[in-house]
Amino acid sequence: MPLLLFSHWQTRFQLIQTWFRFRLAWKYRPMDQIRASWGQAGSKDPWLSTKLFDLTRNAAAYSVDDRTWIDLEFERLFSSVDSTLTRLGSQCLYHKLRTYRDDPGELEKDYAAYQVLRRDTALRERLQLSLWPLRSDSQALTCESLFGELPANPRSMGLVLLMSVASLLVFAATILNPALAWLLGAIVLCNLFIVLFLRYDIHETFLATGRLGRMISAAARLARVGATAPVSQPARLSAIFSETGDLRGSFRWFLADRSNDFVASFYFWLNLLFLADQVAAVLVARNLRRHRDTLAQVFLQVGSLDADIAIASWLQRIPAHCPPAITTEKTIELIDGFHPLLAAPVANSIALRGQSALVVGTNMAGKTTFIKMVGTNIILGRTLGVCFAATAVVPRANVMAVIRAEHSIESGKSHFFAELERILSFVQRAERDGRGVFLIDELFRGTNTPERVAAGKAVLESLGAHAQVLVTTHDIELQHLLGPSFLTFHFVEDPELPELFDYRLHPGISTAKNAIKLLEKVGFPPAIVREARRLADASTAR
Repeated sequence: MPLLLFSHWQTRFQLIQTWFRFRLAWKYRPMDQIRASWGQAGSKDPWLSTKLFDLTRNAAAYSVDDRTWIDLEFERLFSSVDSTLTRLGSQCLYHKLRTYRDDPGELEKDYAAYQVLRRDTALRERLQLSLWPLRSDSQALTCESLFGELPANPRSMGLVLLMSVASLLVFAATILNPALAWLLGAIVLCNLFIVLFLRYDIHETFLATGRLGRMISAAARLARVGATAPVSQPARLSAIFSETGDLRGSFRWFLADRSNDFVASFYFWLNLLFLADQVAAVLVARNLRRHRDTLAQVFLQVGSLDADIAIASWLQRIPAHCPPAITTEKTIELIDGFHPLLAAPVANSIALRGQSALVVGTNMAGKTTFIKMVGTNIILGRTLGVCFAATAVVPRANVMAVIRAEHSIESGKSHFFAELERILSFVQRAERDGRGVFLIDELFRGTNTPERVAAGKAVLESLGAHAQVLVTTHDIELQHLLGPSFLTFHFVEDPELPELFDYRLHPGISTAKNAIKLLEKVGFPPAIVREARRLADASTAR
């Protein structure tokens, strides 16, 4: 008997132990994934990540234009940064990267929040656990409900309300007079047809309400977890809930758990007798319109917190960064600046105070990468409050670029004509706004040298009179034609060394003539090299 009792209790103990192990495994599995992703490059697909920006871009005062976004490779940069847990976070991160902000105080607070999220591991992980239930891809559709067109009333709303009231009256009359049961049966049959006819509308309402309910629940957890934390979003969520009360209650009917057979049967008969789901859909649509602005704020706070954690993870991976000083002056100053997409970047410095920059050098020497680096840091400083440099001063001006003008088959425009249109928009913007930062790679390279130099001088002097320009060129003649508003820089190569380029920016005019030496170095036939030298010497003599 004692052995049987011992065996019985041992079995019970093993079952309890197994249950605790299961609970612990369920609890820490998300934590393991959260910790494994910290400081790693993003690996999410960008499905619907642009949706928030697409729906709200007209409301933004200034945003990074499409051409500049593409030319400066911000799609790659966004993918690298996007380690967010949720689709809401991806959408807010994309929106944040593309929207300029003019308040330096907000940018400073954002940078401080990134540092808090980097240092306070316990807080960051608690916040991420609160975000964990929002990982479903379907949450990306929440954006459309809150920032797209206003939700329409369900179809046949008048008929649904009329039949629901009629059902209630007939049901009450049948209780008093059972002889009216036939009438109740007829009403139920009509309701069945209405339920079948409107089932798709109700299905969509179920899905949309479920997404909103999960978002509200996650927001409530975030408000509790980080109410006293030195990051702004939890406190703002707490203020929203204190002002508006139980937002989740406005959608509670569709949030009920119907997985239990008894509960599902109860709701089925309520729907068949009184069209309860259809009536609830009408009320939910009304509540969504009434609370839409508040729910949009909840969306932005939840998504931006997830985005800030992803940015903090990015900065953990690339620790050489700084908060920029934003100035209203035409000043660009980067000390040891580099591009965050490069695995082994070479840092360069530049200081332009009311001036523009002409950058000369051969292909692959680093001049295009350099102006991309400057433009990218200015945009990141103005959108995220982060620059990848030892110190940075960036102007409160928008960046526009023309780096990779390609022939468009659909538009029928040549490379040169497309570039002309883009440069014209730069001139018009500079004259209108009196400021701006314009990045131009090899200006007018689609035409002959004499006209390219002449047109380049005229255009650059016009742009430089109103704004700041960073332009790359092979035309060394421009070094002597542009006035004092342009500082000249160059990249050099040494054909005598195994590594041709050092990727270092050098101030001053370039006098290097290494193209023919490079022909010889890579193995061109001696006859070609000799003829090239003869023609070059003759041209110099003239």
